[in-house]
Amino acid sequence: MRKLNILIAENDAEGKVFIKESFEGSGLFNVMAIAENGEELKSIMEDSDIFYPDLILSDVAPGYDILYYIKTSEAFREIPVVTFASSSADDNIKKCQQLGAVRHFDKPDNPDRYHEFAKELYVFLSEE
Repeated sequence: MRKLNILIAENDAEGKVFIKESFEGSGLFNVMAIAENGEELKSIMEDSDIFYPDLILSDVAPGYDILYYIKTSEAFREIPVVTFASSSADDNIKKCQQLGAVRHFDKPDNPDRYHEFAKELYVFLSEE
């Protein structure tokens, strides 16, 4: 299995720790960076001319702006973006999909669930 390179936008401090440990611990992902918000993620992407991620995972909070930026950018628009959030409000999911997100996941509600989330995400991407 090939490890997927992932960039993440997550504003929750605990969530960052759980994601990094779970995704890298799964052996399925290489977490390239975790940005606090969409602007920081945009800056990371623009400053890196060496590599492109296989995937961007974004919390819905910074998701709208970063989705618009990625999907209108010549350089980045082919990178799949998956969103996740604590709330599964249909309006949020619909807006993210309209802006180009390939999938939306519910944010794990406990630390153990992040391991399952990493596996689910990898399987989804393998089927794409």
